[in-house]
Amino acid sequence: MEWWQNYFDEIYLKLYSPKVDNPKRIKREADFIEKALNLKKDMKILDLACGQGRHAIELAKRGYNVVGLDYSDYLLNVAKERTREEKVKVKFVKGDMRNLPFENEFDAIYNMFTSFGYFSDEDNFKVLKSVHRALKPGGKFLLDIVNIFWLVKNFQHEMWLKTENLICLEQNEFNPVNMRCTNKRIVFEKGKEIDQKEHTVRCYTAGEISFLMKLAGLEVEKIYGDYDLNEYSLDKRRLIIIAKAIKGNKRQNLEYVGENEKV
Repeated sequence: MEWWQNYFDEIYLKLYSPKVDNPKRIKREADFIEKALNLKKDMKILDLACGQGRHAIELAKRGYNVVGLDYSDYLLNVAKERTREEKVKVKFVKGDMRNLPFENEFDAIYNMFTSFGYFSDEDNFKVLKSVHRALKPGGKFLLDIVNIFWLVKNFQHEMWLKTENLICLEQNEFNPVNMRCTNKRIVFEKGKEIDQKEHTVRCYTAGEISFLMKLAGLEVEKIYGDYDLNEYSLDKRRLIIIAKAIKGNKRQNLEYVGENEKV
């Protein structure tokens, strides 16, 4: 079983919800998505790796037609319950981002909070091609991932997280050869270990991801370094790329076969 198939569960949400499900933070990030993608009310939008639906629900409240896709049954059920509580309409779909069940359907797609890089290099490229296929001609894609230069400069091998009932030890390693960051999560409740999981994410430079997007038929238009629309730089925490789907691009049908092979 791949790590991402059972990682995003109830314990995950209990650990990270206090940090990310903050109304002020959600508003700020939704404002950024609106501005960066220049959204209009008649647009159809895909929240790719939507999780518990925090951005999808906020944008639905603002009048957008939003679809949320995720693989986690648990987080999708939480998202659906929240839409009922908030009395908004969002269609939530379970799916694999490498093979989206859409074609020429969305005006905009966004992928937030480093929800990219879960797979091999080849499969991460499939995600970009799948995004291109799902977008209408000229549709926009927002990809929000961690800035690898900031991560290396501020790298911590161990971190502790505390919630009301849980304590979590995160043990981190970064491999500069394959550019993967691995995190081991050990969770305690009332002094007893209750869970242990590991995840790994491929980190990309702006140059790498821009090149792969071009191969997938996505033309980079802008790169930001935070949610306040400031330009990307080495010391910014985020790497946020805005790209446009170019249809009819011959490159879009190419396969990624590794850095030492022709593409």
